[in-house]
Parts: sequence; structure tokens; C-alpha cells
Amino acid sequence: MSLTKPLFSLFLTIALLLSASPGKAQIQPSSLAMTTAVQAYSLEPRTFGADFPGAVILALTLNIEEGWYAYSNIPGETGKPTRLTATAANGTTLKVLYPKGKEKPDTYDPTILVAAYTNGTTLFVVVPDTVRPAFPVDMKLDLLLCHPTKCVPARVELTYGEDGLDRATLPQAPSQPWWAEFRQMAQNTETIQTLAADAADEAERAIVDWRFDPVYFQPGLEVGGLLSAVLMGLLAGLILNIMPCVLPVVSLKLTALLGTGAKGGSDPIRAFREHNVFFVLGVLTFFLILAAVLGWTGSAWGALFQNRWLVMTVAGVMGALALSLFGLFHLPVIDLKFGAGHANPRKQAFFTGMLTTLLATPCSGPFLGGVLGWSLIQGPLVITTVFISIGLGMSAPYLLLIANPGLSRFLPRSGPWIEYVEKGIAFFLLATAFYLVGIALGGQSARLLAPLWVILFGGWLWVRTRTAKQTTQLILRTTILVLLAMSVYWTTPAPVESDPWEPFDPVALNAELGEGNFLVEFTADWCPTCKVLEATVMTRDNVTAWKERYGIRFIKVDMTERDPEAEAFLAALGSRSLPTAAVFRADNRNAPVVIRDLYTADQLERLLGSL
Repeated sequence: MSLTKPLFSLFLTIALLLSASPGKAQIQPSSLAMTTAVQAYSLEPRTFGADFPGAVILALTLNIEEGWYAYSNIPGETGKPTRLTATAANGTTLKVLYPKGKEKPDTYDPTILVAAYTNGTTLFVVVPDTVRPAFPVDMKLDLLLCHPTKCVPARVELTYGEDGLDRATLPQAPSQPWWAEFRQMAQNTETIQTLAADAADEAERAIVDWRFDPVYFQPGLEVGGLLSAVLMGLLAGLILNIMPCVLPVVSLKLTALLGTGAKGGSDPIRAFREHNVFFVLGVLTFFLILAAVLGWTGSAWGALFQNRWLVMTVAGVMGALALSLFGLFHLPVIDLKFGAGHANPRKQAFFTGMLTTLLATPCSGPFLGGVLGWSLIQGPLVITTVFISIGLGMSAPYLLLIANPGLSRFLPRSGPWIEYVEKGIAFFLLATAFYLVGIALGGQSARLLAPLWVILFGGWLWVRTRTAKQTTQLILRTTILVLLAMSVYWTTPAPVESDPWEPFDPVALNAELGEGNFLVEFTADWCPTCKVLEATVMTRDNVTAWKERYGIRFIKVDMTERDPEAEAFLAALGSRSLPTAAVFRADNRNAPVVIRDLYTADQLERLLGSL
């Protein structure tokens, strides 16, 4: 049964809005209670001594609405620190100077004084003349905007300047009202000469030279040679089929099995085999591409999803697949509608297999971490062999059906229930698309998209149950309203609490290792397995309790976006996949205990208790 005309129009409107969504927030989000303004100023050579080369100072001013504030970069006992990162055109990480902030009672606990940024606060970025090319400078600002009734996380991305920016045309920094404050900040951190010298060679020495002899928490799952890598790769690929991030893939596979099982023609068995052969070829082809890309770049498994445009593209594909299942249009290459004919079924099966593998890459499961950690530091032939074994493991169910098509008799047969499976897959793919958009555009979008998905699902269910019994209608509609309330609650920012996690500062961490016990967790928004662990093991309550009980510091390394420092740190631990955690002992910084993939709270607590 097709959707009603109004619901068709609503879905089409959503598709157009998604396609128009920007990939990068160059324009400031209009919903924030803050805007920012950037102005450049000139700092002449020899301003701070004969060796000073000159610099451009970028002043980023926070225009915060009345009644709102942000926590400073060192807020005190509670609050999320404000972080500004700035990168020059040549990749150099630029120095940022933060003001102290004004002391005020915290919104959620007036007995605690915090350092806050209010309207007019200015952050400073130092761009020495020795950094070339310096412009355009990319800046990313992360902070928590708070009001007496709520707090809202915010991320603003800005780009300032053009290649060839002439410092001589800029106003002089020493004549600005903030000059005394800037000079004091520079003296309280490092001399301005040191800031300039550090930035000049930052590109060459940015990555800390991490050197460890890691000990693995489950040594029996580690790989010691090509044979074990191939065998464990086969098993890891098979298990990859049931990992959380492969849930969208399950719908594609269900389509492949049910759709081809009902395929007509003069030789249905041959068509069934052919479909699965080309599906497997698509899987193996994408694994070959992954082997080439990851082997050449040295990136981590799933790092493709650090590219915002790729994430938005995959979200668009998922949205298009979902809308096609609602009958809005027919996709020419990959169409998941049951029983739909295809002009080129081989091409359809091949690209469905490739898409399946693309969606599987953000996930890591048992065995895969050890396999990738060993294989990705080997030569091209070994990397290719291991990746092919993972692909064969993932394709094992289809290879079995190719070898014995008679097993298809165990698959469900077509019937009226197929329509509900089809629409269920459509809503699942739409949820996946919304999730990916949330990754690409930031957590704020989830506050709109999660309730929107519930409304769309509830609207469809409401229409479909108009002729059902009143009791059934009441139960279903009450359930939808509860889900809507839960989605709003889930996406509403929680009251600010003291965060038990510390941000990743590679230089500071490298200096402090060996002086205390640390747990370092590598995570990313595009890693669903990481999110499962954070919801079940690395909860706020667990982490807070472990900090107090075992005297250990918790460091979170966010790899949602490309970070060469984080990637180098992860590689030094012998890992190339997420999730990964490492426990550093105070008495031996060089032999961290590395925990790959999935683990339980009991396993982690036993390890922490042994420190």
C-alpha cells in the first residue's frame, strides 16, 4: 500500500532539505545564543626584541546574548572548557591565547565559582610571519553556552584570510584596547618570541615521537604471522556481519536474499547464484580498495568517515534508498524494493555489495583489532591478502548459498508481510541517514532529526492503523507519543556536570606519563561500537567511581575528525582500529596494557584493580 499524498510530500521536502544541508559550518548557526567576529591585526618585527619576526594576531570576539555565558578554557571545578584550535594553510597548529574569564557562581551549583566568558570576550591566535603559507587559517571553536535554565553545546567553524594577506594593510595590535591584556597573557604562558619560534617549526615537530612496548589485555587474540592473520581475518569478517554498525547492512543483505529468492526467469537457480556472486565481488572489490587506501595512507580502520563530505554523501545515499522504498522513485543502480526488476541485476548486486562494505568499515569487533594492528604495518601483498580474507569471511553466508542454492528454501518466502519488512527497512535506513547527518553537522542537528524520525514513523503507523481495533490504535499511538517524549529528552542537553574525562593534549600527556596512572580511550562519533561501550561500560558514573577508587586519570582521544597526533599515538600502541583503550601504569610508562575492540565493565575494573 502506498503512502498518502501528504506523507509523500513531507518525505520529498525532507529529501530536498537534506540535499541542501551544508557540509561545513562556514556560516554561524543562527540558533546559537552567540555570534563570533574575527579581526586581524599587525604585530611588527622586533616588537618583542631583535629576534621577533613579526606576526598577525587574529582576535576572535564572542558576542554572547544577555544572560548567557560560556565556561573559560580553565573553568574551575566544573564545566566544559572552551577550546579553540587554529590551523594555518601549511598545516601548522597555531598558538591560542585565552583570557582568564570572570568569576561567577555556576548556574547549576551556586556554591561553586567558575571562570566564565561573557559578551565581548576575545580569544587570540598568533600567526607568525615565519609560517608560510599561513592563510587562510581554519579555526574550530568548541564551548558550552549556559543560561540559568539550560546549557547548549556549540561548535563554530571559521576560515579567515586569503593566500597573500598583506600584514602592512592591517591595523596595529599595540594600539588596540586589548593590547595590555594580550601582552599579559603572553607573559603568563611563554614569551612571544618563543610562541613565534614554536609555530615556525610546528609542522616539522607537531607529532610527538610516541614509543611504547604495549602489552595486550587478550594476548591470545593477537596476530603473530600471516597464517594466523588470515584465519582470524576470516573469523573477524564473519563476526563483522552482526556488529552494531552493520545493522544498516543487515537490511541490504535481507533484500539480497529475499529479492533474489523470488526472482523469476528461465533458470531461477542460476539467477540466484549470479546475484550472490556479484554481491560477493562487490564486497571483495571494496576490501581491495580499502587495502590500497589504508595501506598507502596509514590511516585507521573507519578513517574514511573522518571526511565530512563522505559522511554526507553516504547519508544522502541512505536517505535516497529509504525514500525509494516508500515508492517515491526508482533508483537506477541500487534499489532495495522487493521484487523490483533491474535492467542490469549484476551491476545492482555488485554495487550493493560495495555499499554494504562501506557501511561496515566504521565498526570493529572481536579479532578485527589484532588483525588490523598487525597487517597494516606489513607490505602491500600481506595487507591485500589479509583484507581479502576479511572480505571472504564477511561474504561467507553468500558463498555458502552460491555453493548450495538449495539452502534458499530456508529463507522466508514472499507474502503480504513483505510490505511491512520493506517499510521497516526504509525507516531504519532513514534513521541511519539522520545519524550520519548528525555526525557531519554536529550534535545540535540530532535535537531536530531524532524527534523528526519518530514523528515520521508515528505518522505512517497512524495512517496504517486507521482501520485497526481501537485498543490496538490506542496502544500504538501511546507508544509513539512515549517514543517522541523519549527522543526529545534524549537529545536535550543534560545539566552541566563535572566531566570525569580530560581532553587529549599530546605534549602534556607525553610529559606526564610515568607520573601517575592513566586510561586513554580512543573514540569517534562515527564509531557505533564506541558508542555502545560508552553507554554500557564507560558511563559517567563508572568513570567517576573508578577515578575515586583507583586514583586514575581518564583521557579521551576524539578521532571523529582527522588528527595526526591521535593517529600517531594509536599506531604506537599497535592498533589501527576503534574502539581501543590503553592503561598506563605510574611505574612503567613504556608498557601500557592495550584493550582492543569490545570489553566489559568487570574486565576493565579487574585491570584497574591490578594497578
